[in-house]
Amino acid sequence: MFVKKVLTGFFALLMVMVAATALGSLNVAAESTVGTQPTEREKALEVELNDDYFNPNAITIPFGKTTTILLKNRGRKEHTFTVEKLGIDAEVQPGKERTIAIQPSAAGTYDVICRYHYQQGMVGKLIVK
Repeated sequence: MFVKKVLTGFFALLMVMVAATALGSLNVAAESTVGTQPTEREKALEVELNDDYFNPNAITIPFGKTTTILLKNRGRKEHTFTVEKLGIDAEVQPGKERTIAIQPSAAGTYDVICRYHYQQGMVGKLIVK
C-alpha cells in the first residue's frame, strides 16, 4: 500500500513538471514573436529637451501625414515643445517623456521654442515638406 502511494505521488509530481515545462516553452515562443514587432516608441521621432537646447534642433517631417514625436526631457528643468503657428504646446517634466502626434496643415518651416527658456536660446526648427 505504501509503495502504491509513493508511486502515485511520484507520477503526479512528474506530470506537474511536464506540464510546467510545456507551458514555459509556449510562453517563450509567444515572447519571441512579440519582440520582433516594432513598438510605438521605435516608430516615433525622438527629440531630447535638455537644459536650454533641443537635440536635434531641427527636425523634418512629411506634409499630409501624422508624425509621432517622443519628447524626452533630459534636463533638470521643466520644458515645453511649442510650435505656436501649429497650435502645439506640450509640457514635459524633468526626467519624463511625452508622446505627441503632429499633422501639420501646411508645408513650411516653423519655429520651435521652449516657452520657459527661449530667451536662453532654447529654440529650434520644424520643417514640414
